[in-house]
Amino acid sequence: MRDVVVLAIVLGSVPICFFSPYYGVLVWSWLAYFNPHRFAYGIAYNFPVAQVIAVPTLIGAMFTREHNRNIFTRETLLIVMLSCWFAITYAYSTTVPELAYNEIMFVTPLSELITVSKVILMTLVSIWLINTKDKLRYLFLLTAFSFGILAIKGALFGLRTGGEERVWGPPGSFVEDNNFLALATNMCLPMLYYLARYEPNRKFRILMRITFVCAIFSVLLSYSRGGLLGLSVVLGMIAMRSRYKTLSITLLISTALLVVSFAPERWMDRMGKFVHGNLDNSAERRLNAWHYAFVLAKNYPLTGGSFNAFTPRLFEKYAPGLEYAGPHSVYFQMMGEHGFVGFGIFVSLLGSCWFSLRKLERIAKTVPELGWMMPYTQMLRVSLLGFMISGAFLACAYFDLFYQLCAGTIVLKILCRKQLLLLASKSEDTTGTDSVNQDEPEWVPNTVLATLGQGHAV
Repeated sequence: MRDVVVLAIVLGSVPICFFSPYYGVLVWSWLAYFNPHRFAYGIAYNFPVAQVIAVPTLIGAMFTREHNRNIFTRETLLIVMLSCWFAITYAYSTTVPELAYNEIMFVTPLSELITVSKVILMTLVSIWLINTKDKLRYLFLLTAFSFGILAIKGALFGLRTGGEERVWGPPGSFVEDNNFLALATNMCLPMLYYLARYEPNRKFRILMRITFVCAIFSVLLSYSRGGLLGLSVVLGMIAMRSRYKTLSITLLISTALLVVSFAPERWMDRMGKFVHGNLDNSAERRLNAWHYAFVLAKNYPLTGGSFNAFTPRLFEKYAPGLEYAGPHSVYFQMMGEHGFVGFGIFVSLLGSCWFSLRKLERIAKTVPELGWMMPYTQMLRVSLLGFMISGAFLACAYFDLFYQLCAGTIVLKILCRKQLLLLASKSEDTTGTDSVNQDEPEWVPNTVLATLGQGHAV
C-alpha cells in the first residue's frame, strides 16, 4: 500500500512539473529530505523517484516565465566555482594511479561527482524559480516539516524505549546515520522556531512549536555528541536573539538540568566522556582522519585526492600507524578530497552567506517594506551555524540542505535587490531626484542602494 501511495504521488506529479516547475522543486525537496520511498518495502524503495521529478522540472524551468532574471550574486559564483572544481579534481584524480578507482561501499568517485552535481544543479534551479517571498516560505516550511515529522517519530520512539535506544533516520537515506539525522534536525530547529513566530494560523503555529520540542529530544536521543554540541549552540543562539533573553536562557538551563537528571545511564556515559574530554576510540579515529586529510592535502595542495579519497590504502600510505577512519568533518573532507583550493572556496561560501545575511538583516531593519525578511535572515544564520558546528564532526560537505541554505541566502538577496530598486523608482517618480531629503524614511532605499553599489553588492 505504501508503494502505491508513494508512486502515485511521484508519477502523478510528473505532468504538473512540466507546467509548474516550482512545484517540482517542492516535490524534489520532499523526496530528498523526508525520503518517503524509504518507508516502503516494495518497488518504490529503490525507484529513482528524484530523477523522475528532476527531469520534467528542468524542462519546465527552461520554458517558464515565472523566474528570476538575474540570479548571479557572490554566493552563486562561489557555488558554480565549487561545482567546477569538483569536476577538475575528479578529472585530475583519474590521471594519478594511486587516486584513481577509489571505490567505497560500491560508490565510485564518478558516481559521487554525478550525485553532487545533481544537488548543485537543483540548487541553481531553485534559485532560478523562487521569485517571490511566498515561494521561499513554502520551501522552508516543507523542509522544516520533512525533518520535523522524522523528529516527532524519533521522539515517540525514544519515549517508547525510555531513551535506551538511538534514534535513526530512514534506511538508505542521507540521514540514516544518527549523527547525520542530528545535524539535519539542528539545521531545521531555527526554521521551526522563526517561521512559527510569524505564522498567522494559530493551530499551525502550535503544531510547529510541538515539532520544535520533539526535534530537541530527537537530537538528544540520537546519542550524537556532535549533535549535542550543535544543539547547544543553536538553542543558545536562539535564546540570545530572543525578545525575552532572560526567560529563554532560564528555560534552556532548566531543560539542560532536567535532561541530566533523567537521562538514561547509557546516554550519560557516552556524553560524560565527551564533556570531560576523555576520548574513546571513535573520537581518536576522528583525529586520525583529520591528520590524514591535512597530510594528503599537503601532497596534493591544489586538487586533493578527489572523491572517496579516504580509503584504507591511502590511509596506510599517508598516515602510517594510525587506525583508518572516514573524514568526520566537512572542513577536513573538503581539504582532503579537493585540496586547499576546494577548502578555500567552501569556507568562502560559508563566510559569504554569513556576512550577506548580516547585511540583509541590517537592511531589513532600515527599510520597513523589507521587514518580512527578518525571520529568514535570523533563521538562515542560526541554521548555517548549526551546520558549521555539527558539521565539524561529520562528513556532510555535500548535504542537500546546506546548499538550500545558500540558495535561500541568494534568493533573499535577489528579492531585496528587486524591492529596493522598485522603492527607489517609486520615490524618484513622486519626489524628483533634485529634492532628495535624506532624513525622510521614503529615501532610505536610495541610501541603501548607494551603499550597496546599486544592488550589485547585495
